[in-house]
Amino acid sequence: MASYYLLLSLLCAGVTLAARESAPTTDSPYDIVEDNTDIPPQHDESACDAVLASHGLNYSSFWQGAAHGIHSLHLEEIQEYFEPEAPTHTGIPVVNKDLTAENIILFNAPLAGYDKDFNTMSFKVMAYFMVHDRPDFFNHGMNTLEKINHQFHMHELWLAAGPIYQRIKANPPANPDLCSCVNDITTNGVLKELVSIANQLKSFGRRTRGGRASRLTYEIGCGRLSYRFAYTSQNACPPGPRQTQGPRQRTRRDTTETIGQIKQKYLGDSSRENAEKVMTIDPWIPNSLTGPEQWVSFEAMLTASMLNTEELNNFATFMYCKLNQQEKGHAEHLFEDPTET
Repeated sequence: MASYYLLLSLLCAGVTLAARESAPTTDSPYDIVEDNTDIPPQHDESACDAVLASHGLNYSSFWQGAAHGIHSLHLEEIQEYFEPEAPTHTGIPVVNKDLTAENIILFNAPLAGYDKDFNTMSFKVMAYFMVHDRPDFFNHGMNTLEKINHQFHMHELWLAAGPIYQRIKANPPANPDLCSCVNDITTNGVLKELVSIANQLKSFGRRTRGGRASRLTYEIGCGRLSYRFAYTSQNACPPGPRQTQGPRQRTRRDTTETIGQIKQKYLGDSSRENAEKVMTIDPWIPNSLTGPEQWVSFEAMLTASMLNTEELNNFATFMYCKLNQQEKGHAEHLFEDPTET
């Protein structure tokens, strides 16, 4: 039980968690996920900070783009957008799509088994969710259409990161310490963020003891409204006061612009700024997307959730290091396949 509450301490307070379940009592091959205090740091953080800075990267926020980018990857998508010949064991960790599983993190992006009858990734993704979806699959508290669109959103992100990855591969970093620091997910915060994402996806939308479903709050800070598709980052904004805007809560903007006007402005110019205006005044409510009337709010959320240029660079760098400069001897127990004997 102690390890379970330690795990909860990793979560950001931006999203209200609605249920707290007991930790597994059986031993897990992924003890790092349940209690990472017994795993000594593999690298000195100050040294890695300097190494990443020399390559134009920010070590203190590197985990954010990397974790968001990898959390729902499958091997087929790695091969589609990054490396056509990527092996089964990539060492790229992802959130376990089975939210009932004991191991909430998988340390190799799995093969989804997309339907080979279809030639486009869009049809493959659609068929995958239509066949496999259930309440505890992929994202709790969201309907099938929302889950499909979330994965489409991730494909947009991977498509944007692919060319950056290819540029890095064509001109590899000269300093071997860069990938050594990037690959060390136990020290650089990537694993911690994945655990946070996994738990929030697992708990999101569940009802509290009082019978009320948890609700989203939108944190305004860091120069933009911080939102990451039903979860927030562990350390997305620097310390300081934050204002939150609950769902459907009106703002002073109503006196000058109607909800319809703000949505039309977004449709004409789908900038992050206009997307955040829609989210502030008429945010998407999970498990509500059924047709056109909810689409603009949902699309605005996806637009605001896209990685920025810095985050895309972080994610592409992570993919390059994992696929091209993986350290075979590093933390081997993290990458063991529990199904193999």
